[in-house]
Amino acid sequence: MKYIASISFGKDSLAMLIKIKELNLPLDEVFYVDIRFDNEPYSGEMPLMKEFIPKAKKILKEKYNIEVKDVKSKITFKEQFYTIKQRGNHIGDNYGFPYVIGAWCNSRLKMDPIRDYLKKFNEPVIQYVGIAYDEPERYARLNHDTHIAPLFDLKITEHEAMEICKENDLLSPIYDTSFRGGCWFYVKQSINQLKNLYRNYPELWNKLKDLEKDSHNTFKPNMTLSQLEQRFKNEKKQLSIFDLES
Repeated sequence: MKYIASISFGKDSLAMLIKIKELNLPLDEVFYVDIRFDNEPYSGEMPLMKEFIPKAKKILKEKYNIEVKDVKSKITFKEQFYTIKQRGNHIGDNYGFPYVIGAWCNSRLKMDPIRDYLKKFNEPVIQYVGIAYDEPERYARLNHDTHIAPLFDLKITEHEAMEICKENDLLSPIYDTSFRGGCWFYVKQSINQLKNLYRNYPELWNKLKDLEKDSHNTFKPNMTLSQLEQRFKNEKKQLSIFDLES
């Protein structure tokens, strides 16, 4: 039996690793799925997380003797975006942005490389996953024959996981601007996360706008990025007026 931990470098997965080591639980390998926008390592991560990952890897190695292996898809987000569809709807068009339901990015860029990685083991595998105690719905969906959620079993909440990471210098600076991380081109991210992208990372925002010109569907259902941009500008104007009147 092999015990493998899948991590995202977010607070829950890193707190999970810390607890695994503190409790001396079996751990054979740790891997991270590098969902890339292009061929550059960690290019799918928000800039703050992109800078944090190498630092976190170093701390894990030096403090806990944990080496994190990078697992990546054979294709990048941008390459799949421009791949021509051979079946289904929009045959002859490029794939374009993933739909919110049944997003191709999850299967092609995340689940496929995980399956390929796990195939190398010629024995049963148990995966550790970072699900906190205040995520009962995620925990209920787990296959408990093949997965273990130490944080949930220890009744550690998301807030407590954050404190554990902070105490061990393993809290990503991404949480200074957002409670959740994730790919900057993730179609399911909230409007507030997109607002943060527009205001603080215009280069990445413009990359999305350039892609939208070549997509048969918009990034958000029934709403273009230009429309979202105008909405953000209007909100900023309203706040400015409010400040002047206060």
